[in-house]
Amino acid sequence: MDIVAVAKDLPGKGEYVYGSELHFVPGGNGLNTAVAAARLGTNVKFVGFLGNDDLGKRLSGFLKKENVDTTQVQILGNAQSGVVLSSLSSKEERHIVFPGSNLSASADMLPNFDISPSDIVLSQLTINQDIIRRAFEKAKKAGAKTVLNLFPNYELVDGLIGLSDYVILNEVELAFRTGDTDFANARHKDLHMDYQTIGKRVRQIRASDGQTIIVTLAERGLIAIKGDGQTIVNGIKVKLVDATGAGDCFMGAFAIGLSEGMGFKLALEFANCAAAISVQKVGASTSFPNRDEVEALLKKQKA
Repeated sequence: MDIVAVAKDLPGKGEYVYGSELHFVPGGNGLNTAVAAARLGTNVKFVGFLGNDDLGKRLSGFLKKENVDTTQVQILGNAQSGVVLSSLSSKEERHIVFPGSNLSASADMLPNFDISPSDIVLSQLTINQDIIRRAFEKAKKAGAKTVLNLFPNYELVDGLIGLSDYVILNEVELAFRTGDTDFANARHKDLHMDYQTIGKRVRQIRASDGQTIIVTLAERGLIAIKGDGQTIVNGIKVKLVDATGAGDCFMGAFAIGLSEGMGFKLALEFANCAAAISVQKVGASTSFPNRDEVEALLKKQKA
């Protein structure tokens, strides 16, 4: 749960200030991705853990309202639900993360859920990576496709990236994974990688030539690399309001494209359109589009 306090100025040491707004916004990368996919018209099952508290009930209720199957969400009696406390002003922002149930569970606690060959199994790195590895091993045995978002910039457990059919990351994350700390610390400020540089760095991190690495480039679009081939999707010019959750939206929409057999490039274009719509509104899951909105923008881009 994102708990967001807004004030004209943030307090200094020992200081109190009056806030102007307080918001409780359901969040987390996994929740965002699940909601994005569900809004675009597919069956989504959420596998995860919540704390035995009011926030956990609110998060579970939000997922159900968004037509996400929560039968495999477990409640941990000895943990709190994950929370991000955010203080925002027009000049600065500060965040404190309480992982809670996200990092309290172990791989042995993973429920015995069914996976079929037609399923797409997705995750990012904000939960115990041993759980992700166990789930991806299960998916591979079933013949399902796996998609891993390399966010946040945590070190990877052995074997996880090799279990991922599709790996998604942005330029900053690619810089981090390949040891370019100057670029990673700059966070896009007047720095961009060209396609040749991206190609070289992708080859440093991929587990095999058969693996597909998708590097998102914000307003510049994206490039996907498999073997020696590459697929480029150009950016879409929009008025940027809030980029929060855009990567999660892209991931959920891309999974839709894969599951519906759109064809690889069309799945990327579909996901790119969904993310472009999401950045034009405030918030993460609250900004995610429905199917008609994405189809309309996709048609416009191809006109």
